[in-house]
Amino acid sequence: MSAREKCNLILDTFDEAQLVNAAALLAVMRKTIDDLEDEAFCEKMMQDYENDPGKGDPMPIEDFAEQLGIVL
Repeated sequence: MSAREKCNLILDTFDEAQLVNAAALLAVMRKTIDDLEDEAFCEKMMQDYENDPGKGDPMPIEDFAEQLGIVL
């Protein structure tokens, strides 16, 4: 039996008022999971930046403008 099926069986035992609370708990859990995933993604980006050997090598504005097709 899948986890989803087990959850559905448990939910079937709740009355409507209990389902309101269960739905609220699930919504909070979903938001927490999403927030943790976002935080992990940002942390990975920061670590990648910190470990980038070229991070202190700024691009001259002329080169940046040229890449964008802008004539200064």
